[in-house]
Amino acid sequence: MIVKQGDSLWKLAEQNLGQGLRWHELLAANPNIRDANHIEAGSQILLPAAISSVRATTTMTVEKGDSLSKIARAHFGHASSWSCIAHTNPSIVNANLIFAGQTIILPASCMP
Repeated sequence: MIVKQGDSLWKLAEQNLGQGLRWHELLAANPNIRDANHIEAGSQILLPAAISSVRATTTMTVEKGDSLSKIARAHFGHASSWSCIAHTNPSIVNANLIFAGQTIILPASCMP
């Protein structure tokens, strides 16, 4: 779908996924979005894999000793997929600082 002036991930999630609260699924399906609060009119947004397949985004709780690269290696087979996880979680300001007990979203897939 093409982003129109005034669109937000929340609004697009309401229109395409049934609930604005599912905006993070759009973010997960579009790791090229650097700032979830700013999407450019005219850009293309892909619908999440959950729409076309059974696999969807999941959440996990960070454990002591975890890092984004360790999580990426365990879930996607490539430590270099850490940036995809970081982009899916705009609340992570510094990719080197995640904390035990923190809940993060894992996208359906990440390409290194």
